[in-house]
Amino acid sequence: MLGVLLVQKTGLFAQELPLILDKQGTFEILSRTDYTMPGFGFTKAEITANLKEINNLISTVRQNEVLTEMRGFDGRARIYTVSMQEENSYALPSRISFEFAGWYRQKDGTPARGLIEPPEWSVYINIMKPGWSSGFSVKPEFFAVPEKKETIAPGIDVYDGECYVVYNPSRPDYWLPVTVKEAFDVVFAENKRNKDEFSREISLKMLDEEWAAIPQEDWNKPATMSGMLSRVGTQPGFPLIVKTNPAYWNKTRPRSDIQFIYLRIISNRKFLKNRTEEYLRKNSTSYHLARFEESLNTEMANSLLPLVEK
Repeated sequence: MLGVLLVQKTGLFAQELPLILDKQGTFEILSRTDYTMPGFGFTKAEITANLKEINNLISTVRQNEVLTEMRGFDGRARIYTVSMQEENSYALPSRISFEFAGWYRQKDGTPARGLIEPPEWSVYINIMKPGWSSGFSVKPEFFAVPEKKETIAPGIDVYDGECYVVYNPSRPDYWLPVTVKEAFDVVFAENKRNKDEFSREISLKMLDEEWAAIPQEDWNKPATMSGMLSRVGTQPGFPLIVKTNPAYWNKTRPRSDIQFIYLRIISNRKFLKNRTEEYLRKNSTSYHLARFEESLNTEMANSLLPLVEK
């Protein structure tokens, strides 16, 4: 397993002031029109159209029981800017963060809520290299993903049991395997750029030996991560080295549309239940996020699929 931690900010047990669990909460969309870098080339009209898509996604996520009830916390949806443009990108990328600002009672008895970096859960749209992938090289479009993959429905893949990709199944594969030779070519090129002559020569010598030990019939096999200097192997069970497929994007659709989503839903139900109970005992401001994550299942991914399939 990749673990059970999401990309999130949490209050953990730092607060320890009494939570106000029965307070009716509100929900706010922190809308903005400057969440794309100027160099990405998206127009104001595309951003306006994309905001409608984002609002639809937020409305879909809000059908969740915890976000429908809104007890004990105020919720906010925040749009984050993606600062680096991916190679082979097309549609407008962003990260949608759902914040859980828990209400608690201060020492003087007055109610308060934590709005500075509250606990949050995110959905990523139109970003084809997920945050839960592993870096392989300085070549940005090569990265590693868990070998364990399950297609639970057309358009929904789950990696390592909890890393979800929601996509249009009528399109070409969103990732393509990198061959052993492709991966080695990148590693050789990187090491040849090493300005330290001594370490460069040692590395290249070791890489030559690794390459010579690989049978020619394996050169075009899918590459996996390994513990060798090159980090390239073919062993089953290891993360697969992949690259984004530019053919996945449907360029007849507006760049404002959502064509690719990734998110994470923790699958360890016992862990989730125990964590929620512990956060409640400790009056953690992450309690409401924990309730939300405990309530998540594959239905969340199913509900997002229509936003991609058009």
